[in-house]
Amino acid sequence: MATVTLAGGLTIGYAEQGTGTPVVLLPGSAVDHTIFVPGGQFDALSQHFRVISLDWRGTGESTRSEDPYTAADLEADVLGVLDALGIEKTHIAGMSQGSTIAQRLAAHHPDRVDRMVLYSTWGHTDAYLHGMFTFWEHLYRTAEPQAYGEATLWFLLSREFLNSDPAAVEAIAKASFASERAATRHAQIQAACINAGHDNRDLLARITAPTLVIAGDQDRTIPVDYSEQVARAIPGADLRVLEGPGAGHALFLERGDEVNEATVSFLRADN
Repeated sequence: MATVTLAGGLTIGYAEQGTGTPVVLLPGSAVDHTIFVPGGQFDALSQHFRVISLDWRGTGESTRSEDPYTAADLEADVLGVLDALGIEKTHIAGMSQGSTIAQRLAAHHPDRVDRMVLYSTWGHTDAYLHGMFTFWEHLYRTAEPQAYGEATLWFLLSREFLNSDPAAVEAIAKASFASERAATRHAQIQAACINAGHDNRDLLARITAPTLVIAGDQDRTIPVDYSEQVARAIPGADLRVLEGPGAGHALFLERGDEVNEATVSFLRADN
């Protein structure tokens, strides 16, 4: 685990593993780099690449403040880390909110993004998704971390996982939402607000990086047709839809082997 200090004194934590062409993993809403450990992304990708993953603001080793921030700020944080590490061009794989920041990077800075993989992604927040994110914001403002963690996991994890091991779900909620390392309440609220206002529709057609979209047909959070819309909007993008048990929003955890195999194969396509 390491940190870099960006302009204005902002600290961003990151983890790094492996050597070779860099791949930056961008986590979902208000979680740190460790979200990519249980599904094996670090181990699988680091066999072929230099893997780097960030802690978003308010999580892990990154700055924990009460200042407001936007998607543009998160995009700038990623660029700041790349600059600090001397990385001119990188592959990017983003999960959920991380995928929306990856979209911005690829559109605004095509010279910095080589190939891109988007997990459980969406291009804009319509009225349906806005209602969910507004509900989440209310939870994060009013409930205790363990309670809002378990509520959030209901959306993210599959029915099979939730039914098979309720104690594990409780433990995940504690580690990811109610521990000292977990995101602050402020970071959760900011993430919900950023997601509620997300709209990259004007950017998607500008993306030139070869892109793979991976989605699950059981996703209750971002239904699969939102990912399909993104794949259609990005010129030449490939789409892979996983089906059946575990093919929910957290497919990179529950179907990690398949997701990792598809990710590595796509990112190595030019090798």
